[in-house]
Formats: sequence, structure tokens, C-alpha cells
Amino acid sequence: MAWWLTSDPAPPVPPPVVAAAPVMPPAIVDTLESGETFSDLWQDHELDPADLQALVEAGSSTPDFSWRRLRPGSQVLISLTPEGALGGIDLEFGRDHRLVADKRGEGFRTRVVETSFVRQRRQVSTCIESSFWEALSEAGEDPALVLTLAQIMGGQIDFYSDLRAGDCVALAFTVDERPDESYRLASIDAVVLELADRTYEAYRFSSDGEKFDYYDAEGQTLKRRFLRSPLKFTRISSRFGMRMHPVLRRRRHHNGVDYAAPTGTPVQASGDGVVVRAGRFGGYGIYVRLQHGRQYMTAYGHLSRIASGIRPGTRVQQGNVIGFVGSTGLATGPHLDYSFMRNGKYVDPLSVSLPTAEPLDGQAHVAFIALRDIQRRRLPALRMLVVEQPIEVSDGQ
Repeated sequence: MAWWLTSDPAPPVPPPVVAAAPVMPPAIVDTLESGETFSDLWQDHELDPADLQALVEAGSSTPDFSWRRLRPGSQVLISLTPEGALGGIDLEFGRDHRLVADKRGEGFRTRVVETSFVRQRRQVSTCIESSFWEALSEAGEDPALVLTLAQIMGGQIDFYSDLRAGDCVALAFTVDERPDESYRLASIDAVVLELADRTYEAYRFSSDGEKFDYYDAEGQTLKRRFLRSPLKFTRISSRFGMRMHPVLRRRRHHNGVDYAAPTGTPVQASGDGVVVRAGRFGGYGIYVRLQHGRQYMTAYGHLSRIASGIRPGTRVQQGNVIGFVGSTGLATGPHLDYSFMRNGKYVDPLSVSLPTAEPLDGQAHVAFIALRDIQRRRLPALRMLVVEQPIEVSDGQ
């Protein structure tokens, strides 16, 4: 009841003034995306260009730091004062270091500190509704896991065209976790991928304790000498065989497969090899050719540009980015012309039988089966998706 309606003529004693709890100053947390520069990020948040210039100068003169060490995925924390002015920067670079910059007048005081990581094991299971990327994101995990999975299982399935709504995945993986609970991936240890008509498994294992590879449930290696597709594409716009050339307007044999993709999409080496050609090559425009041992060659045409360091004689590993999708040469739009040669003859990249390494045998196979069973028990979702079938292993065979 309000005091002026009571019979007490004296006004109430006002409550004591309680100081407001201190408010944490605002901050901006962001991550450097692929193809984005630190300057781009700065502009996106509409920060003062003069502060950026001062920060660049301070960072360039800081021992053990280089702006070139920034990579996609680097986390950036920009602290602000209660008034909204710039307070400082905490910028992750390299594998385990940060540049800490405190605002001092018109400049910055900088130092390099080592990032504190805690190794953790994680697991997740999810099903696809619209895309694999979104499924992992909605499960609270880094969707960039898809890129690593595509490298692991790229010889079995195409992650960009074979997955459908309703397909499910279960993952066991190891991460280095930061104090804010974000993480960087250390390794994917076990995968079960359940498609409508088939279930795929992959387990990380080393037979010598040093080099790790991935194997299916029976111990067959998953590493193909070549990826089924060397890029993330939207569709296959032209297949291997006779066709009407879209520019020359006459029928001729198409020696590769055209993958339609946006300009700038990274193109990966489909297998370990050596660059034998890198530059412009007739109607292929900007072009890279790789030699894979004595028997195989692959070629990548219509690129917008070639990746840094890719030149004749350069050795590349499967998955290394060698160029970027474009529409140079005789092309009507951005796409990759991917060709595959065996013993000097062009073959269809979509149907060629890809060679594999030797499977595990003997004691290595026995050790692998034991590890596989441990990994299945580690992740309950694996046991739900996979019916364990004991595998008979003859002694020493």
C-alpha cells in the first residue's frame, strides 16, 4: 500500500542506496574465416582504422610474432571500455600462442603469451536434416569437422554429393580445449556413418606407434591413393565422354569431369605427387598437372589462380590446396575440369578403380581389432548404429 494512503503521517524511510554491481566491459569475440584478412574483420566491426594501423605497427615490432602466422580459425577477442572505446586485443596465432595488445594512449603495448590448452576426449552423434555442416553445428560442435572427415573417408564416399537427409554420424574425437571451452581438433579417433543403404566405419590406428592411418571395421585401410573428388562442388556439369563443347560448339571427347563450383573454391591434390606443369595451357586456361608415381597423372583446369608455392618440381600431399576454381580458358562459367590418366591414357575419374595400400595382417590386425572394440565402447552411439560382428583372426595370419 502506498504511504500516502496510510494513517501514518510520516513518510517512509527510503531504502539504503546499494551500489550497482560492477558491469563487465563489453567485448567482441570473432574468428578469422578462410579468405578473410584481419583488416576485413576489423572493418566488419566498424572499428577505428587509426587503431588498426597502430596495432599493425606494434605487432610487427613484437618479437616472436608475425602477421603472416594468422590462419583461418584464429580466434580474436577485442575488449572495449564501458564507454565503448577500444581497450585491447587478444589474438590467437600459430598453434599455441597469442598476441596480447593493451591500448596505451594512441598506441599499444604488446606481448606474446603461450595459449593454455587442456586435452579432452569428446563424442557426438547427430543426423542430417538439411546438411552435414548444419547438423554438427546444431549439435554444438565445430562444423569444420566435416572437412577432416572428408579427408579421412574421401576414398569411400563423396561428402559433398552422397549424403542425404536422414543419414546419421557418430564421432569420437580428441581436442585441445581452450579456457573458454572452444577447441582445436587434435584427432578424429572413430567414425560411424550410417547412410540409407550402407554403414561406413573408420578407426584411427598405428601399427608402429608413429604413423597413424584410418581403417574400416575389418582392418582394411581407408587411404586411397586418390580422392574421389578434389573439391567441394555444387554439381557435376559435364561428364567424361563425347559431348557438345559449350564454347567451340562441336562434338568432341571430354577427357575429364567438370565440377561446377564458385570462383575461389579451393582445389586439392587428389593424391601424393609432384607438380609437372603449373601455368596457362591452351583451352584449359590456368592449369596444374601432377605426376603420381610412374602410372598415374591428374590434371586441374580452368583455375582462377594457382596456390602459393605450387610450381614444377614441387612435391604435394593428398589434400594440399594446389589452386582455386575459376573460368579461365575455354569456359562458360566457374568450374574445375578434372582429368585422370593411367599409363598415359585418360580414364573416367568417376568410375576408375582407385588403388589402395595393403591391409593390416598378423599381430597388427589383432591389435587393431582390440582398439576398434575399445573405441566402440567409448561411444554409446557407435554401439547403437553398429552390430558388432566378431572377426576370426588366425594366429600370425
